[in-house]
Amino acid sequence: MLLPLALALLTPLQAEAVPDPLAPAKAGRIRCIDPDRSARTCGTIVHYTLRGDGAFDALVTGVVNRDPLIVLEYATFGQVRDGMVCSRIRPADFNSGKLTSNGTALSPALEANTRLKLMEALQPLAGHERCYRDAGAGELTVNVTIDGLLRPEMSQTAIWVLPEDGYAPGR
Repeated sequence: MLLPLALALLTPLQAEAVPDPLAPAKAGRIRCIDPDRSARTCGTIVHYTLRGDGAFDALVTGVVNRDPLIVLEYATFGQVRDGMVCSRIRPADFNSGKLTSNGTALSPALEANTRLKLMEALQPLAGHERCYRDAGAGELTVNVTIDGLLRPEMSQTAIWVLPEDGYAPGR
């Protein structure tokens, strides 16, 4: 459960037909990974802050546990390269993130246990570069590469939504 979230939380990339994979972010949209349109929830939500040189900062909020529902919010950064949105998998980003359940801080014991499991799940990918490439329109198929190698088992679905659409982490 934690490894898919960790992978989902990293950063997306767009279809080759789209010259700028973060054009929706420039238009004020946020990325919803693993969407449930009827419930208006996402497994992960990514807010991009774009820099002029193809680099970006991202605020990522995603579900790390479903029962009880635990959400992690953390900051990361990356670069658009060759039509892909890429970032390095940095456990420190996740470890410094804020864990909450229903908007409140976790108990110290639950927080320590959740962080330990998250760090264990991230360990095999620590330091590797993860890139996203979207395929399709509307609800997108997200193709993921790790260090340049396509990883079909990590593919996801995603949509771009407006903040006022009311999507929130959940599932």
